[in-house]
Amino acid sequence: MKTAPSFDRELGMWYYATETCPSGGVIKKRVEDFVVEEILRDGVLVSTSGVSLAPRIGNWTWIHVVKHNVDTLKLMLSLAKSLNVRLSEISVGGIKDARAITSQIISVRKHIDAPPTVPNVKFLGMWSMDRPITPSEIYGNKFTIVLRDVDRVDCVLESLAALNDVAIPNYYGYQRFGTVRPVSHLLGRALLKKDPESFYEVMFCRIFPHESEAAKRARELACRGEHARALETFPKKFVEERLLLRKLTRGSDLWNAIMAIPTNILKMYIEAVQSHIFNLFLSKRMELGPLDTPIEGDLVEVNRQVSHYVGLGNSVVLPIVGIGVRMPRGKVGEALAHVLKEEGVEFNFLKMPRGLRAYGSYRKAKVEMSNFVYSIDGRNVTLQFTLPRGSYATVVLREVVKPEEPHLHGF
Repeated sequence: MKTAPSFDRELGMWYYATETCPSGGVIKKRVEDFVVEEILRDGVLVSTSGVSLAPRIGNWTWIHVVKHNVDTLKLMLSLAKSLNVRLSEISVGGIKDARAITSQIISVRKHIDAPPTVPNVKFLGMWSMDRPITPSEIYGNKFTIVLRDVDRVDCVLESLAALNDVAIPNYYGYQRFGTVRPVSHLLGRALLKKDPESFYEVMFCRIFPHESEAAKRARELACRGEHARALETFPKKFVEERLLLRKLTRGSDLWNAIMAIPTNILKMYIEAVQSHIFNLFLSKRMELGPLDTPIEGDLVEVNRQVSHYVGLGNSVVLPIVGIGVRMPRGKVGEALAHVLKEEGVEFNFLKMPRGLRAYGSYRKAKVEMSNFVYSIDGRNVTLQFTLPRGSYATVVLREVVKPEEPHLHGF
């Protein structure tokens, strides 16, 4: 176990499982360097070349989407507008990486004869279905990733070999929080505390050095209360900021302006708080012992049921705090209680408006990677592996690259 740099620690990722030297290198140097293909729960691969599904009579349409360098949420917003449906009538099994080639199923509660034209998006198939695509329909994802321009090939080889011998912590990865602006969890915490002033301060008054100059200028204007000028200055891709500012310029109070942001995005902020607390707790659990060996007080999964460890089960799970989950016991429970106290958050989150209620769940403590292969060509490394739904490829890659400033390495 090796201590991580300050950026990772701010996101709760205090440690690496591997003690190897950093390889350096860049992921996502090209869009085609990061390919994500969804795997359905029955094992069917939603390949970039196509997939065959059996249709069912119903009022949902499943669409096979392959997108190049397109944000999933912004695609959903575009589809809602072009198909004349509410955003709540469009669903996905998971939010995929934006800077990547991703292949997945998107469902729409409507019969569709032909999909719309969307730049950098291919629609390879459509099927009538009796239900939406949801996370429960997804097993995981197959990743094919090129790590380019590594500084030390010897460190790559040492790290890749070590991955088979360690329990990689199943952290929520960088993209859950942001690398240029790592504030999603801070926005979520302000929502949970129903503190609109703190939300506004985080969104507009915290300016980071690697943001675009246009974004910096717009945030400075907004922070000074010049809402109309900030709205004119923000590029159109800043959807949340522009929606909030537009409401304020039309006379809305701050809380209702925040609530104008799409529920899906607000929910992501709250989930980022849950993810941050999970990461902190997982780091504390690593200090208590190996993640692949249960200790007294742990929660474990036995026959798909979560229970306290009493000698049965070897798959350690940790709670994602929220409504409806169990608290670990003993030293493990004390570690979680300490994290919650430090973060100023209750174990059962407060009820939120507009479908933002934060339910808890459970998450495996270690990454369950399979079908892991790699090849090295000079200073470029190609990796291919499969991860269950919810696990992050970047969490595996950080064990190899060990970046001080993740955004400089493509994370």
